[in-house]
Amino acid sequence: MVLDTLRGKWALRRNVDPTGEQLIGDADFASTGESTLTYRESGILRLRDGRELSASRQYRYCAIGNRVDVQFADGPNTGKLFLNLEFSRKNWGYEATDTHVGGDDAYHAFYRILDAGSFETVIRVIGPRKAYDLRSRYSKVSRTTLDRLLFPLA
Repeated sequence: MVLDTLRGKWALRRNVDPTGEQLIGDADFASTGESTLTYRESGILRLRDGRELSASRQYRYCAIGNRVDVQFADGPNTGKLFLNLEFSRKNWGYEATDTHVGGDDAYHAFYRILDAGSFETVIRVIGPRKAYDLRSRYSKVSRTTLDRLLFPLA
């Protein structure tokens, strides 16, 4: 159910609080099996000093009963569990939370699926040298929206 809602292309806007960095890009949840989606995001990260960097990340979302396991799908932790999300139904959509501990740092994740066209995540990172929130908003990209982006004058 949750994977069906997530499947597809999304516009992504992420703010880093309180430091002020911002990522603008896109994300794609693509089917890679009966109960699995591969998540790929890419975008431009604007730093506080105005510099811009290319950024990308991948995860694997695996539905197991009412749970969704989120695994790293790139970098040195590929295949390792990042989050174990158990979504509950709310009157406005679905919600899930979990915490990942990596070294001295804790990553507290909050997912809210508001409707079939939007969802948001907040990942609060706390550690000896880290203290920030990654606030991400996703908006479903329709075929018409893609056409306008690719062929603006047509």
